[in-house]
Amino acid sequence: MSLSLFQRFGKTIKQTAMVLGVLCASAAAPSIADAAPIGNASFGIGGAFTLPSGANLGNTNSLFISNGGMIIVTAGDTMDLAGLVNLGMSGTLQDLPDIAGFTPINGFISIGGGAVSVDLSSLTVISQTGPVPGYINLAGDAVIHAPGYDPTSGTLTFTGTSSDNSTFTLAVTTSASSSGVPEPMSLALLGLGLGLLALFAVARRREAFAAFPTA
Repeated sequence: MSLSLFQRFGKTIKQTAMVLGVLCASAAAPSIADAAPIGNASFGIGGAFTLPSGANLGNTNSLFISNGGMIIVTAGDTMDLAGLVNLGMSGTLQDLPDIAGFTPINGFISIGGGAVSVDLSSLTVISQTGPVPGYINLAGDAVIHAPGYDPTSGTLTFTGTSSDNSTFTLAVTTSASSSGVPEPMSLALLGLGLGLLALFAVARRREAFAAFPTA
C-alpha cells in the first residue's frame, strides 16, 4: 500500500532531523582531542622604537620599530603560558601604522619562533603627552594563539615613555579571557534541527486528524 502524502513528508522530515541532530551533537560537544581556551596569561615585552621625524609621543599616532622589529620578553608568564613565554625569550613585533587608520594585524606579536603569537584586531589611544618627557598609552583587542590551546580572545595594553623623542621602550601586557562563546555553526545546526523536528510533529498531527472520517 502506498504511503500518504503526509506519511512520506513526515518520514523525510524525520530522517533529515535525525541526521541534523547527529550533526548538532557533533558540533556542539567538544571531542576528547579538542583543545581548551587559554584561561589566563600575562607577559611583558620590550623593544626599541623610533618616531616620525619631528614627532613626539604626545602628537603622533605612528610608531616605527627599529632593529628589525626584535623584542625581548621582560616579564614571563606564570599562568597558562608558563614555559611557553619566559623571561629573556626573543620575538618580533610588527610596525604600528597610523592608529587613526588602523587595520587588523595578524601575527602582530610572535614569540619563541612563532610558538606563541598574538593577532591585533583593534587599537585605541587612551592617553598621550609630550614633547619631553613623552608618554603614550594604547589598548586593543587581540586573539592569542598557543600550542595546546584554542585561539583565545584577549586584550593588549601598551605603555611607552621617552626622554629623547627618538626612541622609547614599549611594554605590552596580554591577558586572555576564558569566557567561551558557542560557535555560530553549532547554533545554526541546532536551530535547523529543532525546526525540522517541529515540522515533523505538525505533519504527524495532521495525519492523525486525517485518519478520522468526517461527518
